[in-house]
Amino acid sequence: PELLDWLAADFMAHGWSLKHLHRIIMGSATYRQASVDRAEASRVDPDNRLLGRFPRHRLEAETIRDVELSVAGLLNPRMGGPGIFPELPDGMPAPRGGWRVNEDPSERNRRSVYVFIRRNTRYPMFDSFDMPDPHESCPRRNVTTSPLQALTLLNSRLTLDWARGFAGRVLEAAGRSEELESRVEIAFRMALNRPPDPSERRSACEFLRQQSQLLTPRLARQEPVALPLSMGPEVEPAGAAALVDLCHVLLNTTEFVYVN
Repeated sequence: PELLDWLAADFMAHGWSLKHLHRIIMGSATYRQASVDRAEASRVDPDNRLLGRFPRHRLEAETIRDVELSVAGLLNPRMGGPGIFPELPDGMPAPRGGWRVNEDPSERNRRSVYVFIRRNTRYPMFDSFDMPDPHESCPRRNVTTSPLQALTLLNSRLTLDWARGFAGRVLEAAGRSEELESRVEIAFRMALNRPPDPSERRSACEFLRQQSQLLTPRLARQEPVALPLSMGPEVEPAGAAALVDLCHVLLNTTEFVYVN
């Protein structure tokens, strides 16, 4: 109660500025702490009611789309303007009232706050990740965990396209280096903001080698394979396609969609 009283008094003293209030809260040690469990804190407060650690939570639906576009290098940060109409999943009919997909890809890739909301149809990706029903008021979002969420990220053509953009960024950052360790290091830093640990590095490099061997015959038979959106002529296609699959995996990891 004393802390709330102080925040209320400080809020009024600074002209009812929400920006100042947000800055105070988000700059506090409590807000910025990690979600790592500590034995001493668990003994005193096992339910974390006193906020001895950050409560780990999943990103909101709109944020997941934005961070995937950002990692892919495709996010358009332009502010303002009318609502946007991104692509719908293959096979999904247009909702009643129409869904005019933006012709300019960069417009489709603007931040999710600009995605047009139709009451009769929620954007499918948002619907999978607990976007509120536009027909009802929503004082607080529900947070669920369901197989549909993993299937959406794993099987969506849009997510695969973002993985292709992500892989193109990794190749660009790696330059002419074809070392698997270098590509793995860059991919982890871009997606998870940290280097891989030794076990992850070994597993990822082995995955790239095996996946490259599996994809080589498919490329020889000219079967469709997902390649990076941008890659130089000197890049070996099978290795590049394997990198797309690794990037796709990273976009589906729990660490990517959860805040620690």
